[in-house]
Amino acid sequence: MKTFIDELDKLYSEGNLKAVEVFLTSAVDGSEEDSLEQASFLNELAGFYRGVSHFTESENAFVRSLDIFEKNDMVATPQYATVLLNMAGLFRIKGEADKSLDLFISAMIKLENAGAKESYAYISVLNNLALAWQEKGDLDKALECATVALELLRARSENEHIDRNEHEYDHEIAASLNNLAAIRLRRGEVNAADSLASEALSIYEAVPEPDVHYAAALTTKAVISFRSGDAYAALDGFKRSLMLTRSFFGENIEFAVCKRNIADVYELLGDTSSAVAELTDACRIATALLGEDHLTVVSMREKLSHLNEDAEQTGQYEKS
Repeated sequence: MKTFIDELDKLYSEGNLKAVEVFLTSAVDGSEEDSLEQASFLNELAGFYRGVSHFTESENAFVRSLDIFEKNDMVATPQYATVLLNMAGLFRIKGEADKSLDLFISAMIKLENAGAKESYAYISVLNNLALAWQEKGDLDKALECATVALELLRARSENEHIDRNEHEYDHEIAASLNNLAAIRLRRGEVNAADSLASEALSIYEAVPEPDVHYAAALTTKAVISFRSGDAYAALDGFKRSLMLTRSFFGENIEFAVCKRNIADVYELLGDTSSAVAELTDACRIATALLGEDHLTVVSMREKLSHLNEDAEQTGQYEKS
């Protein structure tokens, strides 16, 4: 399995998404039907499809993986809980908050019952629960989950770093710090959020290998800059996040949201024509991925309509 993961990481680092898909589908097709190996490959394939915002394909692969674990009487295992966790993340990205929250909690309970409260999967559940509680508006629960996740991760890192790569847990610690930063920002604690986001970015900038979560930390820092009135720092951060997101997963839903953020900065700068161009592209991508009736798409279209009106009034842009 290590050889498989090493090859997969290499393909991801090269940014060849088609090669990643072919590699993963070949692994699934080439493995024994309903074997645990096939379940693991399906979980990786589902994660890839989730990353590129091919949501139907992702859900189908997750369901197949879970079905194999069920056939092998492994519903109570950490492996099953891990796939459940990953599928919950899919629903969170899709905006189905209640469904994702139920699955995250189910995964957490399964891990607790399996005696895996100090495992990386359990830490991941806590971090993802923090995101889900944020989206439900319960910032106290989000803060509690994110704080415990970071404490467990740092303890794990300190206990295991002696005989391991010194950067073994750096990416995960940085992601947890950024998670906390986002929560603090939503609570209006801007200084605390800025400190946490800066610490996360310093870790990402020091580690040898790039990580897709680096884009999230850049976005958090850019949002802080935007709210502080530093539009140019915000624009730089969002653009760097945009490029990093594209290099890992192409034009996925996070890419579209980042373009929407860039449009907001251009609007703040008074460059309405650039704002319209960015938001038009964001709408195109989001509509293709989520459908015309999704709340994210509807919100983008409404904002674009207002921007078009402003652009016409200021003479910056004429609708075709």
